[in-house]
Amino acid sequence: MGAIEKAIARFNVASNPDAIQDAQVEEAARIPPIPGVPPKTPVMTDNPSVQLVKSGSFRSNAANSNKTFTLPYKAMEKEGLLSLSAPRNQMSEEYRAIKRPILAAIDSQDPTTDIDGVNRNVIMVTSCISGEGKTFSAINLALSIAMEKDREVLLVDGDITNPSCGKRLGFDKESTGLTELLQNKDRDPEELIWQSDLPNFRFLPAGISHNHVTELLSSRNMSDLVDGLSRNFPERVIIIDSAPLLLTSEASIVADLTGQIVFVVSAESTTRGMVSDALRIVNDHSRVGFLLNKTRKAQNNIYGYGYGYGFSNTG
Repeated sequence: MGAIEKAIARFNVASNPDAIQDAQVEEAARIPPIPGVPPKTPVMTDNPSVQLVKSGSFRSNAANSNKTFTLPYKAMEKEGLLSLSAPRNQMSEEYRAIKRPILAAIDSQDPTTDIDGVNRNVIMVTSCISGEGKTFSAINLALSIAMEKDREVLLVDGDITNPSCGKRLGFDKESTGLTELLQNKDRDPEELIWQSDLPNFRFLPAGISHNHVTELLSSRNMSDLVDGLSRNFPERVIIIDSAPLLLTSEASIVADLTGQIVFVVSAESTTRGMVSDALRIVNDHSRVGFLLNKTRKAQNNIYGYGYGYGFSNTG
């Protein structure tokens, strides 16, 4: 049985509503209040007097951030992204099931597990090619994890040449971010990280496009940046929306810095050959999870439709 078949088989087991019902009921009680009705487009400010709310008891640097923005909820929902105003719909349940093994791997302290302990709270979301739902899945996963009471999420737009993540959140291509940090190692990352009106959700834009993206991402500055973000904020889940594996060389570089890879596979368009080629690129990575996207195969229950997730070792 191939890696993708194993992932689908695991998904069918995880899709059993009896197996995940208790976790869903428990999580429902932890969902924070939804912010007030937001404007149609994001509202951003650099005003240091803005009072930000610290969430939970974990260590957060949010109160020191001068950059705040309001998530474009209506525009996001129009694009089919996770709706925070309807936290018990089908999609939200599917992403609750998807994030559980990811969070469990982050929390594992057993040295015998398949993660080597380095940057286990850093997750790369990628795909074979564009159009498979990579950015869609990265944002939804980040929003779902941000609903956790004791988690803070930092979503990083790591697809510098095609910053779709920032575009969907209302940022333009001139927003400073990752590339500026990589060009200046002495710059404080927290100065360029935006705090959203959702208390546990933060965002780092891709930054202004650069002619030497591969060299920037493969630099020591990138390694130091990811290591610092991971170690300084262990309760923070860092999700990097990277470039597709088969289109650029940047994704393979980022993969070496992450503890987990979420590999988005489109059920309607991704071929077995494409998956095999992409997996060879990250063949020595200890933990790769497949997120089966855009499937139309109906199941006997609502949890089996739309998205699946399962891990498969590639080493």
